[in-house]
Amino acid sequence: MPEGPEVEYTLRSLKEFEGKVIHSIRLSEISQKYEKYKGRQSEFVEFSGSILNKIERHGKFLVWIFNNKEVILNHLGMSGKWVICKKNEDNREIKYSKVIIEFENSQMIAIFDDTRNFGQFRRFENYDAVMNYRSIKKLGLDGLELPFPITDFKNVLKQNKILNKAIGRVLLDQTVVAGIGNIYKSESLFLAKINPLRAVKNLKSIEIEVLGKAVSEILQKAVNSMGSTIHTYRNPYGEEGSAQKWHQVYGKEGNNCEVCGTSISRIVQDKRSTFYCEHCQL
Repeated sequence: MPEGPEVEYTLRSLKEFEGKVIHSIRLSEISQKYEKYKGRQSEFVEFSGSILNKIERHGKFLVWIFNNKEVILNHLGMSGKWVICKKNEDNREIKYSKVIIEFENSQMIAIFDDTRNFGQFRRFENYDAVMNYRSIKKLGLDGLELPFPITDFKNVLKQNKILNKAIGRVLLDQTVVAGIGNIYKSESLFLAKINPLRAVKNLKSIEIEVLGKAVSEILQKAVNSMGSTIHTYRNPYGEEGSAQKWHQVYGKEGNNCEVCGTSISRIVQDKRSTFYCEHCQL
């Protein structure tokens, strides 16, 4: 958390800054307590006066592209979020701000608030350098791509290295499908009526097709719901997402399945919780 839909909604919000001139990119005082930010303010000085051409999403990463050809790679981590607010507002409640971006001729600023400090905000010399960065280069299919690439999804699930793995584990693998996390993995498998413990090699072609469509439907529905607010997630304008209101299995261990009444189960796969209905998901 945040997963692909939360990052996508963040991207759409931040796009209001595309085309604007950077006044400054400033690392906060608190950021200097952490090695990955410490002493790195000088790397961002040259962005002053540059234009933010575009922001892209690649899986759960945001890529900020500037007219000076330099690029910033941003990952929200476990609890990071962008806050869009007025420059002169009292921002003391943003206690874990790591990066503050101000724009020329704009009263609005963007603040990267990262409570647990798992996020990233890294400068690269150019776009190619980012695309060749290992974490980006190895990303699989984009789960939010429209139309969802069913044929490619079927092909990627034919890889020998994953055939014996449980589908509940595979869907979390960002080299297979990028953008799916714990929440939407559980919800997608429930919608597709597939047990998360089933080995990929035992899934029929039609089941994989149904699963691909379920992944796409769940992720798009989540974006339209502004994401899921389980604990701390808020969109850049401080609003909670509402996707959690329609979750059918995630976080509902012990509750009755809304379809059949069976108690929802929870298992751990690769140290991550998976929720499912043993009766509905075969």
